Amino acid sequence: MKSPGFVSAVLAAGLLACSGGAGTPEPASASHLPIRLFTHSDTAMSMLDMLYVTSPWQAGEFMALDFPEHCWGRNFSGVSSDSRDGQPHPSRWQFSADSTRAWFEFTARDGNLFRASATVDSMAVRLTIEIVNTTRQPIEGIRVLICTRPHRMAAFADTAFELTSVPVDGNRVRFGRETTMEGDPPKVLPPLLVMNVEGGPDNRLLDDLGWFSADWGRSKVRMVKEVGWPPVIGIHARTDENRWLATIWDPSRVMFSNPKIPCIHSDPVPPDCPPGETTRADGAVLFHEGDFASLVDLARSWRRRFTGSN
Repeated sequence: MKSPGFVSAVLAAGLLACSGGAGTPEPASASHLPIRLFTHSDTAMSMLDMLYVTSPWQAGEFMALDFPEHCWGRNFSGVSSDSRDGQPHPSRWQFSADSTRAWFEFTARDGNLFRASATVDSMAVRLTIEIVNTTRQPIEGIRVLICTRPHRMAAFADTAFELTSVPVDGNRVRFGRETTMEGDPPKVLPPLLVMNVEGGPDNRLLDDLGWFSADWGRSKVRMVKEVGWPPVIGIHARTDENRWLATIWDPSRVMFSNPKIPCIHSDPVPPDCPPGETTRADGAVLFHEGDFASLVDLARSWRRRFTGSN
């Protein structure tokens, strides 16, 4: 866990930026303001896996990764950011001396191991999850939710899908504006919108994710008819469509956005894991300068780094 002094300095700078204080901080280049990783410095938080990433553009601003929000599967009791007992707990994260790498390992109730790591890579953070099967039963149907939040990056706080885009059939599609919602509009807008990924499962048919389907009675959740590829979802700055906060995972199962938080997801789906083996998925958070087409090109290059595929 990072020292209270480091975290306090970042938070204090963020408050100064929001309040105006002694004036609005000047934007800083990535070379002047390199990306750093940190977490909460005390036990007052119950979000065990929340990881914070400083902005490469604005001093004092940062985003958050709920990493993972939840992870579970058949024969895997899983891991959750929510402590579930209502009590505060210290963060699980450990950090390198320069705060450019973070990691933790968690032993689930059934003895299986979950590992997460994050490494700063220029204008991105490379993410990895691994599940080590220590039992005699195969782990199957793994589900992971990883919440990517603008948090204290005010220009990227999208509470009505105005800034959020995904690629569909080679085109930029704006969530909620250029997507086709399945089912009647919810009584309370905006809903949580969910998009299947090309080549992946239909998430409405997954028994343990039926809350993606309107017939489960979730008043704010709706699927869209469009299917996305590659599985990158991004939010552009409110006053600059050439500055993006985005995320991609491979293999990926679903993309969705929840304006209420607000957050975006490109959630991974690690392969099934036989006894004694290890399964993994790779992802990245991208801080990108350029148009949406160049963001998609960048996402494709990251997938090639992960798997060698297009």
